[in-house]
Amino acid sequence: MDSPSINGVKKLDENYIYGRWGAYQVFQSAIAFYNILPTGFQLLIGVFIGYRPNYQCSSSSTYENQTYSSNNSYFVTYYKCHIKVFYNDTTRDAPQLVKDDLCTEGYQYSLDKYSTFVTEMDLVCDRAYLGELVQTLVMAGQLVGAAFASSLSDKWGRKTVHLTSHLLTLAFGIGVAFSPNYITLAILKFIIGVLQQGMVMSDAVLTLELFPEKTRFYAEAIGLFCWTTSLVMMAPIGYLMRDYSWRYLQIVLTGFSLFSLIQYWVQDESLRWLVANGKKEAADKVIHKVARWNKVNYDDLKIIVDKRMASTEQNTQKADKNGTTTENTPQEKLAVEKYSIVTILKHRRILITSLIMWFTWVTNTVTYFGLTLTSTSLAGDRFFNFFLSAIVEYIAVMFEYPMLYCLGRRTITIVFHAVCGISLASATLLNHFSGTDSSAKMASIITTFAGKSAITGSFSTLFLYTPELYPTNLRNAGIGFSSAFSRLGAIISPFAGTLAEEIPWAPGTIFSAMCLTVTLIILYVPETRGVELPQTLVEVKVWYTEKSGLRQQQKVESTKL
Repeated sequence: MDSPSINGVKKLDENYIYGRWGAYQVFQSAIAFYNILPTGFQLLIGVFIGYRPNYQCSSSSTYENQTYSSNNSYFVTYYKCHIKVFYNDTTRDAPQLVKDDLCTEGYQYSLDKYSTFVTEMDLVCDRAYLGELVQTLVMAGQLVGAAFASSLSDKWGRKTVHLTSHLLTLAFGIGVAFSPNYITLAILKFIIGVLQQGMVMSDAVLTLELFPEKTRFYAEAIGLFCWTTSLVMMAPIGYLMRDYSWRYLQIVLTGFSLFSLIQYWVQDESLRWLVANGKKEAADKVIHKVARWNKVNYDDLKIIVDKRMASTEQNTQKADKNGTTTENTPQEKLAVEKYSIVTILKHRRILITSLIMWFTWVTNTVTYFGLTLTSTSLAGDRFFNFFLSAIVEYIAVMFEYPMLYCLGRRTITIVFHAVCGISLASATLLNHFSGTDSSAKMASIITTFAGKSAITGSFSTLFLYTPELYPTNLRNAGIGFSSAFSRLGAIISPFAGTLAEEIPWAPGTIFSAMCLTVTLIILYVPETRGVELPQTLVEVKVWYTEKSGLRQQQKVESTKL
């Protein structure tokens, strides 16, 4: 591979450093893609281990031994949450209720007692909300993890946060399987939610920064494929272990995190993060490894990286208007350039873009999980239903790849949200006016699946689009706080089924309206296709000023004229 011209280089030329598909890039991206599997397992394993089967009061009740039950005129009826004793009085038209009591001796389930933690701990009737609370705590943990773990990733490094989260996920995941009571289970599930977001956010950015601009979309397309595969894999694994305790399924799926025990020695830190933070020695080790694996010239790589470090230092000096750090060395100055959520709040243009992205993330989360969780109410085998709900996401993979190749991130986001909004609106109308028409009901199901596929593609695109809008030391915080806001949608989404029971047309209408709103407001966010990842806040502010939303479109149109 020929060396690029070094003179005038202003950005880190990763097209040269990594090549098109160098051995180093393939190996490191394979590690990142594998790490998607444990994140999917830990997030949605509750669909199986927290499943609530059919149940009723146990028939081995003390009522069977009471003296009046031996009388043929008395009989006991067992309901889900009550036991009723009736007296069959021949002088009356209907049996008389003698006693109405709770299930004093437990419950009978359609599954084995230890199949799920719901059945084992009897989280039914007046304790049913505790079963739902476990998944809510996972989502609440994700909110905390997205807000804080992402910022730590910008400060301490993507690899450090991801590896720490992965190791702890292995430990606490096994701990969940040995939970002796509900309180322990709930606490561990909350912690798992925090760690899951620590893994997701750092892995998404680490993968993004591994690829050069021209092939960056490969990472997201393959990442979506791996996410969908993790959900598809859960169904057969859960089915094969359906006759065992839920604790064994928890251990098996957590076992995929055993890779974290050797991850430290095989996965490298993001070169972009090392450069932005002046980690020269660590960056030099990565450069040596890249040169050896991809068979390129080390000296050329070193010059490119040194050039970028110098450029980053110059931008930092420009940003330091008060001159409080002018006596620091370049490495110390680079370490000073740290950003946080306060940085977003202080800069108007960045804040507006962030608010739009936060609403977009909430829309995607409430729609995606709303459609996913309501699929469990379908008649038939629960494993097969989950499998169908997951496999439909492969359709999004098939469409996302060619779209990323031909279109910009913003355009794809608009298209996916428009398709989802129109599909769900159509499904709502078809379902509302179908009556007993089976063909209309089938059309409603098909359009709903189309909406599910579209929102999946949109969700995946956001993992690529969002971090591209922020500088290196704010990138993980940018996507992290977006994900944190999206957890609000995740917490609300389980109520979609309850709302549908009261107002059948409401969920689809709300999801559709939110998606169509996104298609309008996203026009004010800059397009990132063809733009190298910004390193500093100065670069981002200039870029936002010159190429923000509709203004960018007007400039392009005037240029054509």
